[in-house]
Amino acid sequence: MLRIMCLCLSVLWGAAAHANISLSPYFLELSDMDSRTGQVRFTNTSQSTKSYNIGMVNFQQNKDGTYTNINEAMPGNPFANPYLEWAPHQATLAPGQSQIVRVRRRGMAAAPDGEYVSHMLIRELPDDADLYGTYADKSQGLSINLRPLYGVSIPVMIEHGRLASDARLGDVRAFKRGGQPIASVTVSRSGNRSFYGTVVVSDGRRELGRLAKFRIFMTTPVRVLEIPLTQMPGGDATVTLIDENNDETLETKSF
Repeated sequence: MLRIMCLCLSVLWGAAAHANISLSPYFLELSDMDSRTGQVRFTNTSQSTKSYNIGMVNFQQNKDGTYTNINEAMPGNPFANPYLEWAPHQATLAPGQSQIVRVRRRGMAAAPDGEYVSHMLIRELPDDADLYGTYADKSQGLSINLRPLYGVSIPVMIEHGRLASDARLGDVRAFKRGGQPIASVTVSRSGNRSFYGTVVVSDGRRELGRLAKFRIFMTTPVRVLEIPLTQMPGGDATVTLIDENNDETLETKSF
């Protein structure tokens, strides 16, 4: 008797583009002063009609920048989703078709000051071809159909009250991995909001590499950034940390 099994793999991307979905903006910020509403636009870039679920999930950001799902808020990191409304929650798009998701922040007069963060996850739903297969294997009597189901996620942040962030450089080293020069830069965050910054690696006046517009969320006191370089640094190498919120250079460190 032939048994058929379909395993669907879900792939989450913090970036705003994938082979099957493109998404903008890279993040959505809602605040007390303005921007009580916002919108996200995503496009089906595949060659077939796709259905998507649009929901909110919560992550802990790890030291290396990856994410782990969490169900309970960590100290200093309240979730945004209880204060958010969005529509639609599901969409079906033809190839090349786009959908706008509108997001609105509810009233927060009684909420404590802080940065509230959740992630909007736009996830591809399985179609009939994923759920039912017809491949026969006479020797094993079993077929397994593996097809990835893609998703993209972006942070949705509510800034409530008076918030500030700061960051400082820690350990810096350069090494090669598979022949590729890389700088490892440790950045520590402080304050009551996430840090939004850029790191630039230079040798004298020559830029060797940069990691632009990264975030260190409130779940994460320290991040270790890996930055591909055009060549190994020489004797006049420096790392510069820039605060993207105000375009201020916070620190330059030799290594």
